[in-house]
Amino acid sequence: MSREIIELVAVNREGDRFLFFPYVKCWGILRVTDRFFVSLRGADATAERIGEALEQAYAYIERTGPIEMDLEEQRNYWRHDTKYKTWRSFARNNDFIIVWKYEDGVCWVHAYPPRVGEDLGDEVCSIRVPAGAPPVALGRAVLDAYAALDGWKAAHPGGMPPAAPPDASASACDGSVVTLPAPAGGFVEETPSAAEVLLQWSLPGRDGEPVAWVYLEEGDWDGPGGDDAWDEWVGRWRVSCGEPRSVSRGAWDGGPFGVRWEARNASSLSIALVAPVGGEAAVRLCLDVESPRRRARMAARLEQALVDVARATRITPAPPEN
Repeated sequence: MSREIIELVAVNREGDRFLFFPYVKCWGILRVTDRFFVSLRGADATAERIGEALEQAYAYIERTGPIEMDLEEQRNYWRHDTKYKTWRSFARNNDFIIVWKYEDGVCWVHAYPPRVGEDLGDEVCSIRVPAGAPPVALGRAVLDAYAALDGWKAAHPGGMPPAAPPDASASACDGSVVTLPAPAGGFVEETPSAAEVLLQWSLPGRDGEPVAWVYLEEGDWDGPGGDDAWDEWVGRWRVSCGEPRSVSRGAWDGGPFGVRWEARNASSLSIALVAPVGGEAAVRLCLDVESPRRRARMAARLEQALVDVARATRITPAPPEN
């Protein structure tokens, strides 16, 4: 029989500072909040004080219940007793533990390797604390978990490379199936922003807002040259991004994609790699970058990521109709 997790507390350690944040229900999802937090440093970070901080966080969760937080509050909860200016720097330099408390009172302390982004790697260790144990036992388990994490980091000085995400796939309107890897370089999968978009990833900038997108979309295709499809694509780009400084199209050799389109100006760059499917339809693997002139090196790196995805893409034709 599965047990329900009722309380979670995040513990971030940097040097001799331990920072505790509870998870609370927000819009039906567990989110970290800093409306309650505890920071222990140096000689104050004893097993007993750590256990007491966790118990205080659990008590806050129980008496508070669900709360409402806007997006800015959710993004900035970590800005306490730290020198870091961005979430990525904070996450990379703070060793992370989550303490899970189940409805039967049993707690599990889970330690994770250094974070690169939002995702957690595989657990380094898990320590069980029985129900009814005193706070000092819970605090000792946290210290033991951090000791195990220190040993793991000593054995893996470069960290473990993140596991490659599984390939994504989507069905086009003609019944063909497109399978492709997620783009490298920090992209995060998100819900497609338009009906014609089959798959979509965004790349967050320093403030957390997206600055680039890779997406797979489908559209019409007219004959060998696709002239009408090209005109429609450029026209749509003008509406969204303004007058282009340059546009280009030509043959391209990469995976199943045989045509490359590009439009750019000072504020936007779009590249579409086109693969006709099903006679009058095509799928396009696209890259959009904001402010490409200011992000020239990043734009070049992201185009290479797009090329890598394109070369690894597979398109399985629709089965013939009976």
